[in-house]
Order: sequence, then C-alpha cells, then structure tokens
Amino acid sequence: MKKILLLILCIYNLAFSNSLGLTNTDLIILKKIKSLTDDKMMKYTLMAIAIKESSVGKKQINFESNDYGLFQSNIKSVIRRQKVPDNMFNRRYFSQKLVYDVAFSTANAIVEIDFWRKVHKDNWIKIWASYNTGWKYVSDDGLSYATSVFDIIKKLKFEYNL
Repeated sequence: MKKILLLILCIYNLAFSNSLGLTNTDLIILKKIKSLTDDKMMKYTLMAIAIKESSVGKKQINFESNDYGLFQSNIKSVIRRQKVPDNMFNRRYFSQKLVYDVAFSTANAIVEIDFWRKVHKDNWIKIWASYNTGWKYVSDDGLSYATSVFDIIKKLKFEYNL
C-alpha cells in the first residue's frame, strides 16, 4: 500500500511540476523581482504579471496594444505619467526605455499597481483586473485576467515555493 501511495505521489509530482514552464533563468529573474519589496502581495503580483504579460521578459513588445517591457506597461499611460507630450519621438523613446531598462519598467508597474491599489482599497482582485482593463475591471476580461494572476500566484507559492 505504501509503495502504491508513493508511486501515485511521484506521478502526481511529475505531472504537475513546472506547470508554468519556467526555466532556471526565469526563476532567477522572479527571485530578483521578489527581492524588490517587502510587501508580500506586491512581490507576488509583480512576479505573476511578469509571467502573464511577457513570459518573464521573452515577449516584451506588443505592437497591437502598445504595451512594452517586462510588465507590459501601456505606452499611453507611461507618457501621461511622465508628463511629456504624446508624440512619436516620446513614444519611441519610452517604449525602448521600458524594454531595455528593467528598473524603469519595474517602477512603472509598481506605480500603476499602487494607483489601482488606492482606487480599490487593497482589493487585489480589482487591482489585478484594473492593471489589464483599467476602469473596465468589472468586465469578463478583467475578471478573467485577475483569476489568471491569482492562479499564477498560487502556483508560485505552492508549486515553486517562491
């Protein structure tokens, strides 16, 4: 009986290990992201968004939505936050800065999350939904995004022990 139970546990472990498909490099990057703040929810939110939005930096440019960087910050939001004119030069400059300057990209993600955190009074489901859909956080897209972030966070905690 013990052998059967052990075999089932091994098969279960193999079947569900690395369900996010993370590489060793991805795990190093995620650990670095985790070390950036002492706020537990912010740590997990940043790690989950990096996975969801850019596959931990593998897909940093989305020309369709004009989102750039590790956390896929929307260029219009970044331009507005930087208080510069919204023109082609500034769009190009800040989109490249989001892709090539991880500190800038991370700072923008934190500012965006903190903005929604104040709006939603620490309701993380609404914060995650708003990160993706803005003020349309009650939409199906917003709820789906928030659910996905929550699922990633659970896997990071319990499967990857991050």
